[in-house]
Amino acid sequence: MQSNFSFTKFIIITLLIFILFDVLAGKYIYKKFIRSNYKDVDRSYIIADPIYHHKIQSNFKGLVGWKYINYSFCTDVNGFRISCDEIISTSKLSNNLNEFDIGIIGNSFTEGAGYIYEKSFVSLINSKLKNKKIANLAVLSYSPSIYYAKINFLLSKGYKFDEIIVFLDLGNIVEDILCYKLKNEVIVTRKTFPLCLTSGAPTTIKTKIREFTSTKLRLTYELYSKIIYQLIEIGILEYKGRDSEINSIKSNWTYDYKTKNYNNYTYNESVENILANMKKLSKLLKENDIDLSVAVYPWPGTLKNDIEENKYLKIWQDFCITNCKNFFNLIKPFFDLLENEKFSNVYKKYYIYEGIHFNEEGHQFITENFLKLYKN
Repeated sequence: MQSNFSFTKFIIITLLIFILFDVLAGKYIYKKFIRSNYKDVDRSYIIADPIYHHKIQSNFKGLVGWKYINYSFCTDVNGFRISCDEIISTSKLSNNLNEFDIGIIGNSFTEGAGYIYEKSFVSLINSKLKNKKIANLAVLSYSPSIYYAKINFLLSKGYKFDEIIVFLDLGNIVEDILCYKLKNEVIVTRKTFPLCLTSGAPTTIKTKIREFTSTKLRLTYELYSKIIYQLIEIGILEYKGRDSEINSIKSNWTYDYKTKNYNNYTYNESVENILANMKKLSKLLKENDIDLSVAVYPWPGTLKNDIEENKYLKIWQDFCITNCKNFFNLIKPFFDLLENEKFSNVYKKYYIYEGIHFNEEGHQFITENFLKLYKN
């Protein structure tokens, strides 16, 4: 009995000493020895643009990161993301660097956040469509207002495309009412811009504890996270993800729209706003004899909380009846998986750990299902 008490006492004292040490020196040790391995705050490759708000530097080559993942990042002379193996010297540049069969545009999902370009779905699609010259026009935090402004600018500079494929994201509706606005063909930021940088997920006791430990007890948080990850890996705990990712206002508007979260726009006003920007893009492309196609895909929150035939899907299905060459429904394949798998298994297999973006298998899954529809 005494032995058990002594051991318990030893554990409690050890934990208290560790927490005290964490309070006094945890942040320093984290920044000096742990944080140095991560590059997820490095956004030096993103620069401001006077027309369409922001873009990627031209001829960029460097190491960047997303969450806990480091990866190489390269762009061509146009500022379009490419494989680092594709970089060529200026002396070898050809005369048709601004002519493409397909331009694919979207946000961080389409940019390929978290992975080298060869593992992103745009690159994988390009490798399968060998007879097509494809440009990746996507950049993180893009939305329909920017899609229009950027493509309008590129066309005015002599860029040529046979087809533009827009990978529309669930978060786009939020970004176009909280972040950006078209004014005289130029993107300006809204007064509510700071709000679009947050998830808007409801604050729970769990998220408050996570926020406190991740800021005040950095080493404790890292140790706890590692233990939880290992318990998930060996199947003792079920993988659920973070509330801030699963219940973000950027994805839950399709089933839980609250006007206060969306710049006081009603649901119909938000939808009309984003549709107006896409209609401008459609009109622009028709005037330049360029086909427009649209692809949609789910966030993890869609798979957990929504239905397959959701509002997001229906909005763009209806839009494409008169505006698109093709409509690529990439939501259905994920819901098909849920017929035989739990949400937690699908989430873990196809999305970055505790994130919303696709992991390597997710990019492959998107590629396979896109190509099935494209070839048909």
